Amino acid sequence: MTENELKKLSSRRREIERDIKKLLEDVAKIDRTIPGIDDEISQVVSELNLTAVELRIPGLSTDVKAQLRTKEQQLRTEKAQLRTKEQQLRTEKELLLREKERLQREREQLQTQEAKLRAALGQTVSSSYVYLDRALLMDPPSKTNMKREQLDPVAGPLIQNWRPTQDKSSGLLPELAHPTFGEVVELLDSDTEVDQAVIDVASQLCCIGADLNENEAQLTKRVRGLLLPFLEDKVVTTVESGFAGNKVSPDWALGDSPENPTNLFLIAEVIGPHARLSAVAWLNRVTIFPLTPLLNLLPAHPVTDRLLMPVARMLAALRAGLRKLTQDHATAAVRTAAEHEVAQAGPAKAEDAKAEEAEAEEAAAETEDAETAEELADLLEAKPVSEEKLPWPIAMDARYRIATAYSLAAPNHTYRVGLAGDDSGREGVVAVKLCRSYSLAAHQRWADLGLAPKILRSMPLPGGWLLVEMEWLSAPQWRPLSKLSKEELDEAQCAVQQALEGAHTATGMVHGDVRPPNCLMRRDEASWEVRFVDFEWAGPEGEATYPACLNPDIPWPEGVGYRKQLQREHDIKLLAATLAARGAAAASAASTGTTAGRGRRTRGRGAVRSLNTTSSSGRSAAPPGIAVVFARHRIAGISWRQHGAISWTRPAAPGRRLVW
Repeated sequence: MTENELKKLSSRRREIERDIKKLLEDVAKIDRTIPGIDDEISQVVSELNLTAVELRIPGLSTDVKAQLRTKEQQLRTEKAQLRTKEQQLRTEKELLLREKERLQREREQLQTQEAKLRAALGQTVSSSYVYLDRALLMDPPSKTNMKREQLDPVAGPLIQNWRPTQDKSSGLLPELAHPTFGEVVELLDSDTEVDQAVIDVASQLCCIGADLNENEAQLTKRVRGLLLPFLEDKVVTTVESGFAGNKVSPDWALGDSPENPTNLFLIAEVIGPHARLSAVAWLNRVTIFPLTPLLNLLPAHPVTDRLLMPVARMLAALRAGLRKLTQDHATAAVRTAAEHEVAQAGPAKAEDAKAEEAEAEEAAAETEDAETAEELADLLEAKPVSEEKLPWPIAMDARYRIATAYSLAAPNHTYRVGLAGDDSGREGVVAVKLCRSYSLAAHQRWADLGLAPKILRSMPLPGGWLLVEMEWLSAPQWRPLSKLSKEELDEAQCAVQQALEGAHTATGMVHGDVRPPNCLMRRDEASWEVRFVDFEWAGPEGEATYPACLNPDIPWPEGVGYRKQLQREHDIKLLAATLAARGAAAASAASTGTTAGRGRRTRGRGAVRSLNTTSSSGRSAAPPGIAVVFARHRIAGISWRQHGAISWTRPAAPGRRLVW
């Protein structure tokens, strides 16, 4: 028994359920039609009765009586026809109901077989497959209850689109899902010059969007006619098949192959006088995030180009992203073909080597899992991460062993991960932080004093992100200040305050978020060692500033606020306030995140206020686009419809930086 057999059973069951749904729709249509026929019969009977009364009027001429008798005969014929039609519909309904019962019995049999097979296969059935099984049985989007689908307590959200909140339906941000998304974001945010051809297309698109089209079909046709020659080239071609079904296929799509396209990546929507570009990825379920807001399509140029240029930049980014994704696909396809050729040349040796490697990995994994479980036993926020949900800078880098990755501060991107080629000792484990803002200078200065984890490497990423890799401060030796007992806290508090003041004096750098979860402690005989973590806001005193959305549950000192300058006294007062209110600090620490060592689950970020409310999320729903352009992309030759996830984890050469 294999998963392929299960897929065949499920595919047949889905066909039957669609047939049953169609039968029920036909029965409902008949039920709606019959009352109308009954009304027509009643009307004909009324006319017959009226005609009969007229025939009994004395003194009617022969011609009038003949006309009335002809009318009467016509009405009787019409009545008979309506009766026949009604009977035919009732007979058809009966046959449909019998067919429905037969299909329901077959469905029940298939469900029984499917359940037995699922039980036999156990965990080998991928969650992606279960999700796709659910999605393919859905009604068309216009008939789908999105609230019910997004808040499904068992299956989870249908679409990861940050609605209604980040906690309920968020995924990887586009820049962390694939490097090309980061490049697209950089293009959108940059001041790079846009060529005249792009500006001309943007100008025409603004005119089309602003025009009062007769209907959506007319708008779609005009947008397609404009964008097709602009976007299509030798490698980016029109997609003609490969969609789940007509009810969910876009009107028009471009991608890497005209037939059997695979994974969605970019979607451009034209909605009346507005346009938007979004990133779409398959991360065990559809994940969509807007790369631009809704842009106005209004012909205000040449008086002003304020509306035109964002549209032009969006089109330039879309075209560049399409071509880059297609190039990635071509490179992956060549690599996959070469690997397949090598495997065919020595299948026996390959299988033996694979078996030996699997045994070695399994043995190492068992040992490491036991050690990791012991180390992270009381770190409730640490959770293992499946490779398709790992950010690409970790998943695509051969430096890291992705099977060892743990998320420490979801939804923030801080991970504990093992290094490849080192299966023993904690020296083979590092902390990796991905963020958009981080003071490497402050972290390094404090690390030089022995007051922060050592920075092992850092790397800028497309889209304005930064990867910071640092030493992993393992438990139970290292613990956050918030986890110490009262007796230990009384001893350690003085050490933390002295270390903080010493760091301020020696470096002139201010941390900005010195709370107990960000102070890691280790007892060294009679004294305490201190390491400060999370330097996102840090910087020179009087120069670095605070971000927006500060968490109002934290007792910030006076003078702390958006774009306010960081001051030493803020660090000292914040630490004192959070230690004084230890009960509240302990509760906060249970829901906040860490960088290196101990984790803290965040509300947005521990010190950052979350904006996860339905009214303020501002995220994109499932796209209701009128004219739609999809970019599709296959990576390493693996289809999501076959394997349930994109293989975004093919490693680069060890120690080699990925080239965009």
